Amino acid sequence: MKILILIVFFISAILSLNAQEALTTFGITYKPMLSGGFINESENVESEGGVKYLVPKQFGYNLGMVVRKGFNKTFSLETGITYTQRNFSLQVNDESRDFDFRQDFGVVGYELPILGLVYIQLDQRIFMDASFGGGLDIFPSDVALFSPENQVVMEGRRNSWVLAFLSANIGWEYRTPKSGIFYIGGTFHRPFGPIYSYLMEYDYDAQDPLVQPVRLLQIVNGNYLTLDFRYFFHEDPEKRLKRKKKN
Repeated sequence: MKILILIVFFISAILSLNAQEALTTFGITYKPMLSGGFINESENVESEGGVKYLVPKQFGYNLGMVVRKGFNKTFSLETGITYTQRNFSLQVNDESRDFDFRQDFGVVGYELPILGLVYIQLDQRIFMDASFGGGLDIFPSDVALFSPENQVVMEGRRNSWVLAFLSANIGWEYRTPKSGIFYIGGTFHRPFGPIYSYLMEYDYDAQDPLVQPVRLLQIVNGNYLTLDFRYFFHEDPEKRLKRKKKN
């Protein structure tokens, strides 16, 4: 309930702004995430008692609704709400016992961004824009993972249910006369702190008292780099003015 109230307040505050062009545009966005290797993030390999453990980032995605409020032909504000799926791969290797375990899992989140945009017109219908801003990451739950025979147990705990982030974006858009706006670009997303802590316990044989379980902890940031695909529905300013006068 608190999240819903926060979402409604956040979007209503943006839509209540009086823009000079009085044009509000609604759209949808899909942003596939690149894995950590594409942005030169090192894979932190933890090792204890000959057991190696790591949780590298995999491809994920961001999907949701975008609302753009124009001030003039150069400046706009953009907000919305998006669903985020961050994907990882748990990898545990014990060479002495020839044990190797790998399993993919995901972390679900929601984003409430607010960005300031600046446009540069390159052609009659082609615009380049850059944006910068921040917002809130919301994480609704913890995660857990078990191997088939429970040799590996991992618990991922969120460090906070809500966390602020910074975001920077650059892209290009094609504005059609009647069919809306088509956009392609890229975004870098950086939270102000780690999003999850992953605690792994490995016990090769729980029935053998001589086998000591191995516990390892890894702190995970929520940074990601995406390709951005957006579509904004067509909105005619003249029709909006006519509707206002009629009302």
